[in-house]
Amino acid sequence: MSFIKWFEIPVEDLQRAINFYSNVFRVSFDIQDFSGIRHAIFKKEHEELNLSGALVEIGKFNNEQIGPILFFDANSGMSDIIESVIENGGEVLLKKTLIRNVTVDGSFVIPKTLIDGETGYFSYVMDSEGNKLGLYSNS
Repeated sequence: MSFIKWFEIPVEDLQRAINFYSNVFRVSFDIQDFSGIRHAIFKKEHEELNLSGALVEIGKFNNEQIGPILFFDANSGMSDIIESVIENGGEVLLKKTLIRNVTVDGSFVIPKTLIDGETGYFSYVMDSEGNKLGLYSNS
């Protein structure tokens, strides 16, 4: 099990970013929509790797979206971790949220995540130094 479960690299132009990472690092991607946001997921070339991530198309940047986001394993208790974030000078940016996809007809699908093959939840928090972090748990 990994302490860091997932990473996201925010991008303004998904195709431009795909071209960059493909050419520089010789990687390939699977394109998927999560909650209406396009993701280019790094394909795992080696199944033994316990970490994966994606380029995430967010459009124009604002101060909360600059830089990669690391998602920490919160399976030990996301609610307790969020409470600890607040107690230690951090801030909750997005409370615990179920990962879901929106279909063409507007209904929702609860997918098995690419992180661990389970349904999952995420949260965004800010640490005491102003860094945006992600939390992930499958319960």
